[in-house]
Amino acid sequence: MLKNRILGTLLALSLAGGGLVAGAGAAHADDDDRISCSGYATKDSQYRVGLTERDDDRLRAGLTIDSKHAGKKWTVKVYRGGTKVHQQTKRTARNGDVSFAKTFRADDDARIKVVAASGYGERLERVVTLDDDLACRNGKGVKGARYGYAVAERDDDRVTAKLRVNSPRKGSTWKATFYRDGQRVASTSAKAGAYGNVTLGRTFRADDDARVKVVATSGYGERIVRTIELD
Repeated sequence: MLKNRILGTLLALSLAGGGLVAGAGAAHADDDDRISCSGYATKDSQYRVGLTERDDDRLRAGLTIDSKHAGKKWTVKVYRGGTKVHQQTKRTARNGDVSFAKTFRADDDARIKVVAASGYGERLERVVTLDDDLACRNGKGVKGARYGYAVAERDDDRVTAKLRVNSPRKGSTWKATFYRDGQRVASTSAKAGAYGNVTLGRTFRADDDARVKVVATSGYGERIVRTIELD
């Protein structure tokens, strides 16, 4: 449901004027002018945040939320460098989905924060940028769990790699191992929360052109393997 909804929404935005274009399995920066990052909100909703550079010194931000609650209000706020540039409230459709999009003036390296809150107490917050310091990939594990994988470069010759999984099994045990150019550099484990969601992340040394791979497995047989090559 989320994949079809997102693809339809992003295509419409693109046709409307340089909006977001990204598939569920290959959502990432393309020629440094667009990025799409997915994850989960504080309860059971999944989301995808996208950012696209236009040719007129403006950026277009988009947010798609896939919830299980029909007819509920969501309010989204978009911030550019700490300044609020947009706020909008909409209700979810019958299938629980809702989408937002806004174009505004901003430099191509601006940090854009998207904050959304629902009328029933769910919340999400995500920061995205078109700067080369951030790369995102989205997809599904072998058993269908949706995930978002992001690698962010830091100023101290290190990177932070983070995997966000929308797991269908609450309380399931997950383990993630991270590799830099084929060498194992870090691992971590965690249990999924009350809604089945889990985040696994580590910070470690890496060059700005490194290949950073994550291999994640769950106690019920799910497996995710994804690589991000930093530019």
